[in-house]
Amino acid sequence: MRQLILIIFIFGVLQVGQSQIEFGIKAGLSSYDLAKDGILISDGNQNLEWNVSNAGYGHHFGIYTRLSALGLFIEPALLFNSNSVSYDITTYGESGVFKTIKNEKYNHMDLPVIAGFKIGVLRFQGGVVGHLFINSISDVVDINGYEQRFKTAAYGWQAGTGVDLWKLRLDLMFEGNFDKFGDHITVGGHDYAFADTPSRLMLTLGYKF
Repeated sequence: MRQLILIIFIFGVLQVGQSQIEFGIKAGLSSYDLAKDGILISDGNQNLEWNVSNAGYGHHFGIYTRLSALGLFIEPALLFNSNSVSYDITTYGESGVFKTIKNEKYNHMDLPVIAGFKIGVLRFQGGVVGHLFINSISDVVDINGYEQRFKTAAYGWQAGTGVDLWKLRLDLMFEGNFDKFGDHITVGGHDYAFADTPSRLMLTLGYKF
């Protein structure tokens, strides 16, 4: 039994020694699929109907490394991610009904860890991702009683496919998240969120050094 364990250990060490490590850079675009249903907010003398008007394209860029062995690989990355969204907000108050468009942009540092396997030039992959909040720029702060309470970290998952051609790395990934979209919205001390969790389609081009 001990000899078998020793053989397996030596084989594992040899495989790690034969593994391939690569480093590179990545950049790409993403398209968000956000909440369909809005939020209804009642705050004292005003009532708000808050809807997503438009989710703009996001962009991301950063670095990655990949460890490959026996046709399998694991790929962690560090990516700066910026996204924007427009809200259609209707205010019902004593002085009448007012409609406004408010824009919000927020930046995260994403840490995806993807694992998968290769068949020829094709890759099939999936994994987890952490989003570390950096900052936001928002017109919504003009709303009476509004506060931003972004979580320090949020988490999700990614799955998709990729192609390796020469030193180029092309990825098409779908991302889902575990938290509801808009859970940073606080009005009058009450927390709100849209009913749906955000998802996005990501197209990324990488270059291996």
